[in-house]
Amino acid sequence: MKKQYQIWALLTPEMHKKLKEYAVENQIASTRAKMIMYILYNFHPDQLLEDYTFQSKTGKMVNIKVSDAELEYIKSLAQRYNVTISRLLRNMVYTYFRSIGGNSKKESKTVKE
Repeated sequence: MKKQYQIWALLTPEMHKKLKEYAVENQIASTRAKMIMYILYNFHPDQLLEDYTFQSKTGKMVNIKVSDAELEYIKSLAQRYNVTISRLLRNMVYTYFRSIGGNSKKESKTVKE
């Protein structure tokens, strides 16, 4: 039996809402967690953008259940971008929506690799 792990992503309320709306509108995924996994496996930016509007006190939590292989993949991505897993997930979502035309209130800056 494969062991299941849980990882947590803390997102801005804007990104939390946008994840579900975009996934449903484009029939990509049925949950926020599945949409985040879709982004991780299908979106490969050279650099991550940092969401400077994020505040932990107003953040919305997304719990993602992953397998051993998925966890190792996510850890390797976090290491590649030199960030924690939660920050990787938050910045990947933010970068994804910025790249497809989602505007943010503040200008973003890139995270150094």
